[in-house]
Amino acid sequence: MDSDIKHTIMADVVVIGAGTSGLITANSAMDEGLDVVLISASTKPISRGGSNGAAYSKAMRREGYPRMSLWHLQKEILANGNAVDQKKWYKWYNHSEEAFDYVIDFMEGRGYYTAFEQNNHLKEDSLYASPVISHSWIKDVETGRVSGNQDELVKEFADRLVSGGGKLFFKKAGLYFEKENGRVTSVIAKDLESGGLERYTGRKAVVIAAGDFSKDRELMAKYCPEFASCIPEDAYSSPADYDFKGGSGIYKGDMIKAALDAGAAWQKTLPNCVMLSNSSNGATVSRYQNFFGLLLDMDGERFMNEYCSRALGPITQHLARRGLSYAIWDSAWADHFTWYNSMRPDQMKEETARSKEEVIAQWDAKAAGTDNSHRPLYDTGSGERLWFKADTIEELVKMAGLPDKAVETIKRYNQMCKAGEDLDFHKDPDFMIPVEKGPFYCQKADFTRMNVFTVLGGPRTNANMQVCDENDDPIPGLYIVGCAVGDMFSGRYTFMTQGIVYGACCITFGYLTGKYIAANE
Repeated sequence: MDSDIKHTIMADVVVIGAGTSGLITANSAMDEGLDVVLISASTKPISRGGSNGAAYSKAMRREGYPRMSLWHLQKEILANGNAVDQKKWYKWYNHSEEAFDYVIDFMEGRGYYTAFEQNNHLKEDSLYASPVISHSWIKDVETGRVSGNQDELVKEFADRLVSGGGKLFFKKAGLYFEKENGRVTSVIAKDLESGGLERYTGRKAVVIAAGDFSKDRELMAKYCPEFASCIPEDAYSSPADYDFKGGSGIYKGDMIKAALDAGAAWQKTLPNCVMLSNSSNGATVSRYQNFFGLLLDMDGERFMNEYCSRALGPITQHLARRGLSYAIWDSAWADHFTWYNSMRPDQMKEETARSKEEVIAQWDAKAAGTDNSHRPLYDTGSGERLWFKADTIEELVKMAGLPDKAVETIKRYNQMCKAGEDLDFHKDPDFMIPVEKGPFYCQKADFTRMNVFTVLGGPRTNANMQVCDENDDPIPGLYIVGCAVGDMFSGRYTFMTQGIVYGACCITFGYLTGKYIAANE
C-alpha cells in the first residue's frame, strides 16, 4: 500500500545492483545526459574475479594482440549447441571494442594499467584453443594479479557515477515492481537498516542488474536441476548475502522473481547454463587447461582424450563412474612444459615462468599435505585425501585406492606413448608422455561435488536487453543486464572465450543499454 511507502525518489533511469553491469549501465546512461539512480542491497560495489573479454580493443592493438577471429566466435556458439541468441553474441563481437575503449580510457585515466589474462596455451588449431582477449585493470603490471581485481573496476565506476551527479544508495533491497498501463514504472525496495519501504521510479526505464538465482532452491530445482544438489543446504536456507563473501552460488534471484511476477517469461533454452569451478585435476600449465596426461576412472581405465580445455574436460570427467577421476603423472612431467604463473599478466608470462624445481616442490608439498594454496588436498565432503606420491607405480595405485588393473592400464599407456600413437582415444602425439620416472604422483577428483560459481540466464531477454513476456514482446520500461540476461548461454560455461560474462553481459551490454534507453525511451 502507498501508505507503507516512506518516500519516492524519481529519476530518468533506475538501476538495481551495484556490480559491473549495473555500474556500467548507470554511467553510460548518465553520459547521455540522463538522471540516474542506482540502488543496491549490498553495502558496497560488488564484484568477483576480474576477467573481461572483448573481441578487440585499443589495448589489444597496442600490445599486438589480434582481433578475436570469427572462427573462435562461431566455435563458441557451436559449443553452446547453437542454442543461444546469436544477435547477442554478434552484438558483443561488433561493439565490444567501443565499450572497452570507454572503460580503458577511464581506468587508465585513473592510473591503472590494462593487463591481459593468459589463455589456455593449447595449439592454435585445437578446437579447445582460446584467444587472448581477457582484460584486467591493475595498478602495476609487475605486481598486479590478473583475473582477480574486479573490485577496483567497480569501485572506480561507483566513484565516477557519484562524481558525475548520479545517485547511489546501498542497503536497498528490491522487492517488487509497480506497473502503470502495462509499463514498469518503479521498483519498491526495502531499506535494510530501517526496514521501511521506498519507491524508486524510472521515468524512462528500470534496469535489473542484480545477479543470478543460484542460491534459490526452487529456481535451481526447476531451471538447473542437474547441479541443484551442488549448492550446500545452508546456502539455500541462510539469509541472502548481498555482499557475497564466497562459496558455492551467489544470490537468491530476488529481482529475477520480481520480473517473473511482473509478466516476464523464462528464457527459451533449458536447463540454464551453469558456470562450474572446473579446475581440472592433475598438474596443468594453465588453469584453463585440462590435465593432458593420463586420466583414469575408478576402475583403473582411461575414459577420454585428455587434451582438452578447463571446463569441457571436467564435463567428461563428471560422466566417469561415480564422477571420480584420477590424474597420474611422473616427475619427468615437469620437463615437458613451460610452467607459467597464470595469475600474472600475459605480457609478463615469459618473465614469470617457474623452474622445474619450483613446480616439483609444489607437487611434493601437496602430497605431503603442507600446501593448500591452489587445489584442495582433501575432499570437502568426505575428508578423503586427494593427493598422493609414491616411488613406484604399484605403490601409487594402492595409495590412491585404485584396482590392480590400473597398473596394466599405465603400462599399456606407456607403450603407446613410446610408439607415438594413442590407439584408444587418439590424443595428440605431442602429449603422449609416458609415466615411468619416479617419484610418481596422483590427484583424485570427485566431480559430483563441483562448486557452482554462478548460474547464467533467467528472464527472456531480447537483443536490446528488454525483458520480454511469453509472446516475446518487451515489457515496457523493464531491462536486464549482467549474468541473468536470457538465452546468452547454453549447456556448460566453456571458459574458452575468457571473460565473456563480464565482457559481454556486463560491460558491452551495459554500455549499449544506457545509450539505447537514452535514444529510445
